[in-house]
Amino acid sequence: MRALPTIFRRKATAPISADAPCARYGIRSLIAGDDGAVTMVLAVCASLMIGSMCTAIDMIHYEMTQARMQMALDVATLSAGADLSHYATNTGTDLTNWQKDARAYYNANMPTGYIGLSMPDANFTATVSGAPATGQTVKLSASGSMPLIAPIIFRTGSTGSGSGSGSGNTSPTVGTVTASNSALRLPKSTLELVMVLDNTGSMSDYADSSNPSQGSKISGLRTAAGNLVTSLFNQSGNDSYVGLVPFTTMVNVSNVLNSGGSWMNPVFTYNPTNMSMAANPNVTDSGWDGCPVEPRDANGNMYPKAYAPKSSPGFTPFFFNVPKTGFTITNYDNSKSCKAQSTTVWKGVPMTFQNNASLTMCNTPNGPTIASAAGQPVTNNPSTTTVYQNGNTNLTGASNGPCGIEPATFLTQNTSTLQASIGRMKAGGSTIIPTGLLWGWRMLSSDWSIAVAGSGNGFISTDTSLPRLETTQALQRVAIVLTDGENDPGSASGIMPMPSFNGLSGVGNNVLQAPTVTRSDGTSLSNGSMSSVTDINAYQLAVCTAMKNSGIIIYTITFGSDAATGVAAQVMQSCASPGNYYHAPSNDQLNAIFQQIAGNLGILRLTQ
Repeated sequence: MRALPTIFRRKATAPISADAPCARYGIRSLIAGDDGAVTMVLAVCASLMIGSMCTAIDMIHYEMTQARMQMALDVATLSAGADLSHYATNTGTDLTNWQKDARAYYNANMPTGYIGLSMPDANFTATVSGAPATGQTVKLSASGSMPLIAPIIFRTGSTGSGSGSGSGNTSPTVGTVTASNSALRLPKSTLELVMVLDNTGSMSDYADSSNPSQGSKISGLRTAAGNLVTSLFNQSGNDSYVGLVPFTTMVNVSNVLNSGGSWMNPVFTYNPTNMSMAANPNVTDSGWDGCPVEPRDANGNMYPKAYAPKSSPGFTPFFFNVPKTGFTITNYDNSKSCKAQSTTVWKGVPMTFQNNASLTMCNTPNGPTIASAAGQPVTNNPSTTTVYQNGNTNLTGASNGPCGIEPATFLTQNTSTLQASIGRMKAGGSTIIPTGLLWGWRMLSSDWSIAVAGSGNGFISTDTSLPRLETTQALQRVAIVLTDGENDPGSASGIMPMPSFNGLSGVGNNVLQAPTVTRSDGTSLSNGSMSSVTDINAYQLAVCTAMKNSGIIIYTITFGSDAATGVAAQVMQSCASPGNYYHAPSNDQLNAIFQQIAGNLGILRLTQ
């Protein structure tokens, strides 16, 4: 048999009796003997091995905890940066609430007590600096403590305080884990933005009815929109294009589309009498003024679509086009409580009617509301009112007619062009929001570029690729839609009842027949009416949904102290992309919201 190694050979001694005293194996004798030496060596080695293992475990726990903390902080930094779009300022209550959101983003990705980590709220910080329009820096940091195993094994740790106690216990029993990050939130440079802005009559009212000193809504809108343009184009090296679509019940596209293009059919099969695209020198305000009518198919159906210049059916020019059978005008006697005296059937336009002596508008349930003083002789200077083919009347001035609004401005980088067009916006007319939305959509649809539609059909631009293809890398397509109230198609009676003559219908009747659209109660809009605000709202939401499905980001704003509640606000909120609805009760707050949106049109970049 092989001899055992020396360390394991027992020293030859006399046998030990079974009843020998235990004291014989005291510490002194144990150390003196071979058995004691082996035991002590093994004990020391085991302690070192266990200690090393515990130290390794502590290091692994630290690395895992720090990595998880950093990951949670990275996510929180990006999320908090995007969350800034929901706050008007980065001070006061807005800052406090934003910081709470930032901690919530962190908590969502860092489980409570992860590997024993403890992190009180005081150890989490979130700061933001800079302005939305020029760039903001978001900084987040976090620190916490995790328990350590090795100090306990080596019996060198304190009792949890993290510091020595003065009796040799100088190693902490907890370790500190930290993480930090920052992100730069910059305005987006690859941008196609269209501002779809309400220019209706109520925009002449005070923005804040309790504080008239702020001025009218239209003046506040001109300021806010102009400042937005300035903020976007102040960025160096940007590739941003901005367009403008003022709307009432119509949109004027005379500046941006060729009236001779095949996108519009100038043949008036409905009623060609006195209709002409070209101006007649003998008829004031004749010729097409620039307002198109949405396509309807052979069955009279409308669809919430951007269409394309090559689509069929195409668009038609807007004219005050009376039915072939004529348009009946009733004369009332204002000296006899507006009692009806006679009727006249007018066939074709333009038309002129003369009122003897004086003119009074009678509030009758079935228009039109023209009154003349019966029995009065014709004067040498009779009062005359002419209704032209574009629907304008000299009663209020041609520029205030349905198509007398500021024309749209196509996507451009020319600040002066945009500022001039914004400055010319004025208030007048009724409201059909989907008309503005549809033309804003077309300004962002590549089907309407000259490169796709061909010369004479796309939007007029020196850059024939605008609007860019939807697949363009890093392209952001955005529409900002603002209104100060709900859809209001105007009176259903009168010389030219607006529900029957506008850019959405424009065909001489108030039918809104849209079989693919449903109302909020689930019924089809196949029998809708242009006189129904509910039906127009349903059509608007269908347009918004289609736009968002095509990849367009929609921001919506209700404007004015009286527009914060009600159906209008609900419809605009549903129209917006998630989180992109705002209400501006005053001109100052509208300007702040536009600047905030300018900051939202950006990207977040982690810088640490």
